[in-house]
Amino acid sequence: MSSASLPAELVRRYRRLFSFYDRDGDGRHTLEGDFEPVAVRIARRWQGRPSRFPDLLGLLLDTYRHENARRDRNHDGTVDEDEFLASHGRVFAAFGADPQAAREFMARSAGGFFDVLDLDGDGQLEIDDLAAFAAAYGHPTTGIAANLDRMLTALGLPPGHLPRQAFLTLVEQYWFDPSPDAPGRHLFDGVDLG
Repeated sequence: MSSASLPAELVRRYRRLFSFYDRDGDGRHTLEGDFEPVAVRIARRWQGRPSRFPDLLGLLLDTYRHENARRDRNHDGTVDEDEFLASHGRVFAAFGADPQAAREFMARSAGGFFDVLDLDGDGQLEIDDLAAFAAAYGHPTTGIAANLDRMLTALGLPPGHLPRQAFLTLVEQYWFDPSPDAPGRHLFDGVDLG
């Protein structure tokens, strides 16, 4: 599926996500400029804490390297916005073809990333966990708490803590549900992208 056949609302969200990931603001994604600094910052959060990830930095770098290579259609080592959108078109099509398999994949991939952010391992992300993620990409964090509470309220959950299953629901909605009523459409709204 090409990005042209994606729902306009999802294209808007994917463009926002592209901008969020573009840490150095150069209009393209590279491992060195955008993802390596993020991996280092996230891994440093675990210093002095027990982790179920023996080589967290290596895991993050491998994951980012794989994702960037998967999106890099012309194999030039960078991912521009068109390549990013096209890669999400393929993911959107795969979700439509087999939603259950896609949800199982998300539980492993997005769920694994949830576990990387959940420092205390209590199965909930705190504001500090979410703020650390945004800060790793160089974004201000002032609107994150209010945005999180707005999404949690829409899901009928108490404010302040994002449980793992709610996180997976919001990720699925952000990526695949073009509805204007999906709480997950706000997933990156609390972050000022400048």
